[in-house]
Formats: sequence, C-alpha cells, structure tokens
Amino acid sequence: MTHEPESHTLRLLREIRSEMRDGFAELRGQIVEMKAEIVDMQAGDERRDIAIAAISADLKIAKHLLEQVHDTQKNQGARLNAIDGRLALIEKHVGMVQA
Repeated sequence: MTHEPESHTLRLLREIRSEMRDGFAELRGQIVEMKAEIVDMQAGDERRDIAIAAISADLKIAKHLLEQVHDTQKNQGARLNAIDGRLALIEKHVGMVQA
C-alpha cells in the first residue's frame, strides 16, 4: 500500500515534467520566431535609413538646382526689364510711341 501513493506521486511528477518540457519547447519556438521577426525589422530599418539618406541627397541636389533656376530667372528678368527700357527709348525716338 505504501508503494501506491509514491508511484502515483512519481506519475504526477512525470506528467508535470512532460508538460513543462512541452511548454518550454513551445516557448523556444516562439523565441526563435521573435528573433527572426526582430532581424527582419532591423533589416527593414536599415533599408529605410538607406532610402532616407538617398532622398536627402536627392533633395539637396533638387534644392541646389532650384536655387540656380531662381537666380537665372532673376537675372533674365533684369535683362528683360533692360531690353524693355531700351525698346521704349527706341520707340520714343523714332516716334512710334507718343511721349
């Protein structure tokens, strides 16, 4: 009789140990999956950082070109104003425009 409770206790302990092993195996699998997801996220972060750096470089180039266009337009505007002034003087001189 004394042998039965001890045998029952051992059986319960074996079941608990088996359940714990299964639980730990499941946790290990979840940890492996999480590590893989973290690696994927880090790779995505690196790709994002590279894309941001490329966009930043393109933006600097575009800004420089836009400044050049603005300066050119300013210079051309001044030249057109000078031409308009000369044309007005010529028209006035030849009598095409009444003063």
